[in-house]
Amino acid sequence: MARPVPRLARYTLRHQWPAVLLEGATVGFVSLAPFVVKRSLGAGAAIVPLLITIWQTSWIFAPAVAPVLARHDPQRSWRRIALLSHLPLLLVGLVWVEPTGSGGSGTGNLALFLCALSLYYGAGVASLTHRGALLRANYAPEVRGRLWGLLQTVTILATVAAAKTGGWLLDHDPRTLRVIFPCAAVLGYVGFFRLGRIRWRRQRRALLGASGGDGPLRAILGAMRETVRILREDKAFRTFQIAFMLYGFAFLMSWALLVLLAEESLRLSYSDWTWAQGFAFPLSQIAGMALFGRIYDRIGVVRTTALSYGMLFVFLLWVPHVAGATDLAFAYALFGMSMSGVNLGWGLGPPHFAPEGKAHIYTAAHLSCVGFRSLFAPFLGYGLEALFSTKVAFAVAAALMALGAATMLRAWHSPHRSHAS
Repeated sequence: MARPVPRLARYTLRHQWPAVLLEGATVGFVSLAPFVVKRSLGAGAAIVPLLITIWQTSWIFAPAVAPVLARHDPQRSWRRIALLSHLPLLLVGLVWVEPTGSGGSGTGNLALFLCALSLYYGAGVASLTHRGALLRANYAPEVRGRLWGLLQTVTILATVAAAKTGGWLLDHDPRTLRVIFPCAAVLGYVGFFRLGRIRWRRQRRALLGASGGDGPLRAILGAMRETVRILREDKAFRTFQIAFMLYGFAFLMSWALLVLLAEESLRLSYSDWTWAQGFAFPLSQIAGMALFGRIYDRIGVVRTTALSYGMLFVFLLWVPHVAGATDLAFAYALFGMSMSGVNLGWGLGPPHFAPEGKAHIYTAAHLSCVGFRSLFAPFLGYGLEALFSTKVAFAVAAALMALGAATMLRAWHSPHRSHAS
């Protein structure tokens, strides 16, 4: 029997699902960026891992975000985040693009595009830390996994529609990227603004766990010290982060390789690419969220995440052997199913380990570790492919993923698994 959903969770879900629907559309459009730089802007192969690195290294500074958010009303913070994170995407409307062939091929102003995406990615750090605290505040532990899965389903459906629409437009004319990305900015802004209408449980200080009297620099340095202290003293959370680091190296190594495999080796169009990345991948995530959300409610975040790492291990062994668009789509279906479990660990893991009032800082510590691994991981895969082969690069990624699964299980066996449910 499914547990009844508390009133506060029902209220939050009623206001949050329209917001994540709009967010999903934004994510669907922006997810085309790595393929866009290679196909429509004529970038070299090394630009793909560079874009991924730019995206995730900004998370190094995530611990500085928590005390800033703690000094403001959490509802109003969503409105500030909405403006800062989506305004840069409007700059893509100024990118010069010249078509050079069929299938969305072209050349263009790569520097301006990378600048706009860098600003967008950088400001997005605040939304991730703030969302983790909202989940901890308004969703009871016994229904958190199930409702997170429902929200992810809404997000993914919007992502599918946006990615396929964007891919179809770009296949016909690469210049449409000057419309697609500004549209993503508007949709994302409205979605975040709607999140700002949700009332939070408890007082701001208890939710964010920060001192409102500190100056900005002092608060930032304090947050950094708190991150180091958490990783030093909380053994279970530290093990959880080591496992995520190993997974992250494998994931980021393979991410750039997947784009290059599709665009250079398989010579896929936007339509072919989005059938794998924008259709098979997210729809299998929906199926996975229905499954993994209930698994999470029964066995917890740690073992759920370890299971998903095992599935990713199989995917990484399989994908270098694909021979065309259909094979890639089937491989991406397994990829998406696996990532539904990872996303649960990503979104609910840090709040799970956090003591009361520390959800922001635990999420920020998690994101900071993500940022550090991103300095090296995307180019590691690219370098291994250049020195050896695609199969060798994916084999190394698979080995790291297997090690990550084993390490994640150690976090479950720790005698201090969690401060909270």
